Amino acid sequence: MQLTIKIFFFLFGFLFSAGDVTDDIIIAIKQSKTTELVKYFDEKVSVKIINQEDVLSKQQAEANIKYFFEKHSGKAFTSTHTSIINNTTQYITGNLETTNGKFKVAILVRRNLITQFRIETDND
Repeated sequence: MQLTIKIFFFLFGFLFSAGDVTDDIIIAIKQSKTTELVKYFDEKVSVKIINQEDVLSKQQAEANIKYFFEKHSGKAFTSTHTSIINNTTQYITGNLETTNGKFKVAILVRRNLITQFRIETDND
């Protein structure tokens, strides 16, 4: 009986933890806090920032995104879409307004770790 209860709480926590990760990622972007965002990076991350795209280590990705936020201080971020696929994959898109322009952001999260992070100019 105790094992059944432990399994129930484990599964319950796992199923509802996905939203918390998404919320934390969105908050980190809104506040331009690279150190908070990096907590959710996988060991290798596909990163595209404007015209540069590469698969980077967690540390390299952090440095590139930190550099972006130093040059483009965030003013506002609005999440335009979030979706969860098979309870293991999440997709987040949004609009980032900075001191130097507007950008579109797309993030792919697998098993609560960011595997793809894209910032592209908003041509609207």
